[in-house]
Order: sequence, then C-alpha cells, then structure tokens
Amino acid sequence: MDIYARLEKFRKKIDEEIRDIPSAKEIPLFYEPIHYVNQLSGKKIRPILTILSGLSIGGQLENLLYPAAAVELLHNFSLVHDDIMDNDDIRRGKETVHVKWDVGTAILTGDGLIGLAYRKLLMTPNITDLRIARLFTDAMLNICEGQALDKTFEKIPTVSRDEYLKMIGKKTATLIQLTCQLGAIVGQGTKEQISMLADYGFQLGMAFQIQDDLLDIFADEKDLGKRVGSDLAMNKKTIVTTFLSEKVGKKPIDIKSLEKVKTLLKSHGIIEEIQQMTEIYFSKAKKLLLSMPQNEYTSLLFDLTDFIQTREK
Repeated sequence: MDIYARLEKFRKKIDEEIRDIPSAKEIPLFYEPIHYVNQLSGKKIRPILTILSGLSIGGQLENLLYPAAAVELLHNFSLVHDDIMDNDDIRRGKETVHVKWDVGTAILTGDGLIGLAYRKLLMTPNITDLRIARLFTDAMLNICEGQALDKTFEKIPTVSRDEYLKMIGKKTATLIQLTCQLGAIVGQGTKEQISMLADYGFQLGMAFQIQDDLLDIFADEKDLGKRVGSDLAMNKKTIVTTFLSEKVGKKPIDIKSLEKVKTLLKSHGIIEEIQQMTEIYFSKAKKLLLSMPQNEYTSLLFDLTDFIQTREK
C-alpha cells in the first residue's frame, strides 16, 4: 500500500473537520467561496504532518484534529490572497476565487478562512494556555512578511541566495514548522521533542519550497494544477533565478522564455546543484526524525518525507 493510501483515513477526518462550518446557504456570498476553497483537491500534507507529529509522541487523534484543521485553513487563506496578488487564474486545476467570483469576494473569503482557522485552533480540547495561539499568530505574521519580501523582490533585478532563503523561510517553511510544532505541543511532547519536530518541519519546508521552484519549470502542467512557468512570468525570485544570476552575472536573461531558461539550467549544471541543495534539507529533516520515538507514526513521517522528496507536483 502506498503512502497516499495509508494516510487516507487521516485525510478524510481532516476534510470532515474543515467542512464543519456554517452552510453556504446561510450567507452565500461569504460561505459559498469558503466551501469552494476547502473542497478543492489537495494532498493535505500540512495537517497530516500535525497529526503524525502528535501521534508519534503519544498524542490523541481527537485532540490533534483541531490544530490540523486550523493549519489547513490558514494555508488556504494564504493561497486565496496569494492568488489575488499574483493574478493567478488556476489553483489545484480549478478557477481561483477572484476569477470565479471577484477580487472583493476573494479578499472576504481569505478573511473568513483565517477567522475559521482561529476558531478551530481555540477548540483544541487539551490545551488551556495561549501558547498555541501565540505560535499561530507569529507564524501568520511571518507568512505575511515572507509574502511582502516575495512581492518586493519582483521589483528588483536580482536577490542573493541568503535573501532568497530568508524569504522562503518565512513564507513557506514557517507554516510547515508550525504544523509539526502544534502537533508536538498538543500531543504533550517534551520540550526537546517539540523543538526537534519544529526543526524537522522547518527543514522539510525549506526543501519543499526549493523543490517547488524547480517544479514550476519542469513539472507537467496537468499534474501541477497551475500554469508551468507562472513564477517566471511574474518575475518571481526563485532558487532558479537566484542560481542563474550567480552563474551568468550581469548578462541579460530572458527569464520569460521557458525553453531558454531550461537550456541555461542544463548547460550550467544548475539542476543538479538545486537537487543537491534540497537533498541537504531532506537529510537534516530525516536525521531529526531518527532522534524521535520510533513507532508506526514516526515511520509514516519518514515515508511521507520520502514521498515529498520524490513528488512531481
């Protein structure tokens, strides 16, 4: 049985939890787009990481479902607003909210998703302090800071490797770090276990985004669920453009020509360099898992990490 099938039981419970919100009939303009976003197909990697992190240290599934739903709603909030800012018309193979409805409705949808995320988070039954709310809030602000850097970088010719890594650390890795950290806290882990799972999530998140940048160039568009090369078209600063700038210096690059970019990446050996970079982050993530209690849920975390590492979309 492949990892996707083994995780299906968790995915179903997460789907049930994030759809447990007021009916679209109540206030259609508000709830219908929210239901639309939550029903779009997705791998649910982030909430599954929350659940597996908590279960690996002895947590209870019924407690972990609430923070898992919260991180998925937070993720969906960020996608809806990102799509507006990036003028993307396709998300997970479907029309984005601002295209299907309008920009104002999409903004309202994102606002609603973040409110629902906090509601789910604060329903976590076995946590009475404000620690998870503080972490959740800090992560949301980090994600917004990362998005601000991403937009700022669109207006400048090049960014350094350190600037790029800082941006993806905030925009992408912070959320995956949060998912594992919340799972560890709600799972009643030790201080050391919470720290290790948070670090595992951060390393995994860095690898995930660098890998995503490469997929934006080479993935099959049907598999990816959005336009291939969309980041290049928006003048996004990715690991691809960062490495290209280092290799070619001040020479002009037609980054909007996908085929020319592919040729340059191959001729300069950049693909291999990027793959080596992701391998380092994945290796660090797996090494941290080796220090955790070894059980069926830790094994699933290893297998999920391998699944992410070999994904093609």
